[in-house]
Amino acid sequence: MEFAKPQKFTARVSEKYYLSDSENFLFISFELVLPDRIEFLAGQYVSLKINEQGERRSYSIASSPDDNHGFHLVAEMVPEGSGSQYLKEIKLGEVVEVLAPLGRFAVSDGPEKLLFVATGSGIVPIYSMINDLLINQHESRQMRLHWGMRSEADIFWFDNFERLTQNYPNFVFDPVLSRPGEEWSLCSGHVQDCLKRDFPSTSSGLEGWEGYVCGNPTMVEDLVKLLGEMGIAADNIYHEKFV
Repeated sequence: MEFAKPQKFTARVSEKYYLSDSENFLFISFELVLPDRIEFLAGQYVSLKINEQGERRSYSIASSPDDNHGFHLVAEMVPEGSGSQYLKEIKLGEVVEVLAPLGRFAVSDGPEKLLFVATGSGIVPIYSMINDLLINQHESRQMRLHWGMRSEADIFWFDNFERLTQNYPNFVFDPVLSRPGEEWSLCSGHVQDCLKRDFPSTSSGLEGWEGYVCGNPTMVEDLVKLLGEMGIAADNIYHEKFV
């Protein structure tokens, strides 16, 4: 797998809005200025310069590689976070400095079935991966997504994933809420609980699968251990940790 060498870009903010009722997740679209094309793999990220002192914050790319005139980001709004405050205040038309593409979190071309597990904004690189695989690459391997969020107010892209399940029979979407309302009928608890529900054999339930995990560091460490216990070989587990 070849990774493009990172380079500096300037990009202009073309769109921004909140994705969820809770306003915890902000979508920002950027149009490239110079250079005006970017090559990246689904799952990679960019580094934004957020002040004149040169401080930077990293955000995974939400768009897929076929959209090479720019990129989309989704930022989780962290109270008092420097990156969150910068993106919250940034204006349409404003130009930013970007270093990209970065990271080596990308899908292999092996024969294994693909299991994606994310919590919170850890869904962003996985969203890019799944859209690229199904829509652009016409992937036929079996694919499954477990995505953990806190409550209904935090959910976004639900309709997008539901549409993918309808159009691509090889894709299954399992949303998980840790604090659901009374009317929530799908899986509740943590993503680990729902994995154990769907793959009850702890020794061989996930043999023949690759795991792609993204979320907070504690969740990633727990999931990597669990997936190993459930039959995925260590070198078939790929992960990205969000702090």
